[in-house]
Amino acid sequence: MADARATRWRRRVAAIGWRGVLRKAFGDHVYRRSDSVVLECRREWSRHAPPRASGDLTFLTLAAGDAIPPLCAWLAHRRADFSAMHATGKLGLFVLRAGVAVGCAWIAFEDHHDPAAREHYRVAPGEAYHYCWLVDPVERTRGTTLAFARHVLAVLAARGVTRQFGVVDRTNRASYRVLQHFGYRECGIRVRHIYLLHRRWTRVAQYDGTLGLIAA
Repeated sequence: MADARATRWRRRVAAIGWRGVLRKAFGDHVYRRSDSVVLECRREWSRHAPPRASGDLTFLTLAAGDAIPPLCAWLAHRRADFSAMHATGKLGLFVLRAGVAVGCAWIAFEDHHDPAAREHYRVAPGEAYHYCWLVDPVERTRGTTLAFARHVLAVLAARGVTRQFGVVDRTNRASYRVLQHFGYRECGIRVRHIYLLHRRWTRVAQYDGTLGLIAA
């Protein structure tokens, strides 16, 4: 565990520098706020192609009772969270390289309530709410994100889902553009979070039109 944590810190410093690391630590543990929108994709809008696994890249869907797969250093500290989500009946999808998970997405087919975040999203029959969609930054230049997104959308389509949606931070350009690439659109729901000393408050409001991305 200590080695994984040290590896994660070294990679973070290399990616964003010490100033960025300190800024992130302040945001994670003291105060930050975020501005997000709900992106949705309906069956008739979807532009996903069949998933294409290649080389040592494979996909995994967790069935009831399955263990969480081996996790890369970037995901390892979330194992307990993943186990808890799996135990509550959420569907876990993973992308693995050489047998080690380098990305995941979690799916709710029923109403999703997070008391810690004070969030509630209604999930109607035929719908899916996806969250905790993560891909190791090292993999993002290797086509892994697009391959995994194709897989997730194919799984949802095979399960008869006609509308899927998720919350995307407006500063997260990569996530917003990837979902937009596959046919997602803003649906007029804005979600703003305030984080203070490990507590979170959420405000949800409706709007017209498209808000789009903002600078980080």
